Amino acid sequence: MKKITLFLTAMLAMSVTINSKTEETTMLPGNAEIVKCPYCGTEKELMTLLSGNTFGAEYWSDNKRIAPMLPSVSPVQKCPNCGKYYFESKNRHGESNNTSFERGELSFPEWKDAYTQFQTEGVKGDDLVNVRFWVVQSYNDYFYRKSNSHKPSKEDFQLFSKLAIDFINSFDWKPVQHPLLKAELYREANFMKECKEVLESIPYNELQDFEKSIFNDIKQRMEKGDNKVFKLSV
Repeated sequence: MKKITLFLTAMLAMSVTINSKTEETTMLPGNAEIVKCPYCGTEKELMTLLSGNTFGAEYWSDNKRIAPMLPSVSPVQKCPNCGKYYFESKNRHGESNNTSFERGELSFPEWKDAYTQFQTEGVKGDDLVNVRFWVVQSYNDYFYRKSNSHKPSKEDFQLFSKLAIDFINSFDWKPVQHPLLKAELYREANFMKECKEVLESIPYNELQDFEKSIFNDIKQRMEKGDNKVFKLSV
């Protein structure tokens, strides 16, 4: 399984071309992908796309991109029969003649269960690094990105903070020239001293304009003690 892809030069793919008004806003579905539960053998069909685009996409400070016209399936799927979790990329079994819009998105409580299962099973390496990051993003989805009444408990935040720090410590940052995401995850985990240290290590004058905007937003929130994820202005 490949290492998680960050939408980075610095933190997010602001180098990606913002869609023009003339860009097609439709997406074309392809034949559904068949995945099979490695525990009980139950199959299900997942969405694939022949084409799509990032028109109307939102970009968030935790590296999350939400593109209505370019949705993706969850990298971890939950079996509808036995309830076990498995990696989508490792359990593909061809395609069907049907069209499906099923993505298998997991809620934060489900991601917590998946993380616990994978830990018990001894999942390690890049797979576990990826899962930590997906749990972090799902926490922000559940409590801050989606309109609901959920409030994080002390235990939920402690898990979120632990996994954010574990991700920072296990991810290979060497290729990342300006690790703004690293600073951001420290901020969200409420490690403000470490966030400040990372920001101070980044040569501000070398940043592109969109990177400076992200840098300034992180710094301002850090100085206020604000540790919530935020939407980027792009």
